[in-house]
Amino acid sequence: MRKLLRKLLRFFNGLLDRVVAVCGVVGLAQFPQFFGQYIQRLGGHLAEAQFMLVRFELMAEYFNMTLEEYIKTHLNSGNEVFASSGQLINELLSRIQMLEETLTRLRNATVYNRWWVFIREFDYEIVRETWVDFTPGLPTTLEGLVYSVCGLFVAWGVFQGIKSLLKGIAKIIKTIFIRPRDYRVPL
Repeated sequence: MRKLLRKLLRFFNGLLDRVVAVCGVVGLAQFPQFFGQYIQRLGGHLAEAQFMLVRFELMAEYFNMTLEEYIKTHLNSGNEVFASSGQLINELLSRIQMLEETLTRLRNATVYNRWWVFIREFDYEIVRETWVDFTPGLPTTLEGLVYSVCGLFVAWGVFQGIKSLLKGIAKIIKTIFIRPRDYRVPL
């Protein structure tokens, strides 16, 4: 009975090991796909912000002003409504600069450090929007292969770590609750 149980546990261990490995490969292989969709959405946010800025520049030009003069006129108007629109234009300029810098850094990242640049630079709202519309796929590029192999090793390492931790806990529990019996015959 004990042999059968041991073989059954070994079978499930091997099966679970392979399932975890496949999940790691498929899961991390999604990163290039998600990254590409995130870049597209980030570019869309940048294009929309630039479009709004062009409208403000056209308004400034209509009044024979530079954009900076237009903003200063709004900020120094003494009217809360106009001052708030000046602040809004300043925030728009800052957002455009941040989006341009982020997009440049993400596009210039290599295959090997792209994940790290992404973690440092991501915008939570854009990540959330990307995730809502994310379409999974298996990339057939070198980048997809690299992330798949990394996913295999990460998943396998985490699985082995959890398995070792559980074995250690089981060993501690066994030593606490199952004490060796004294089989000596009393004299």
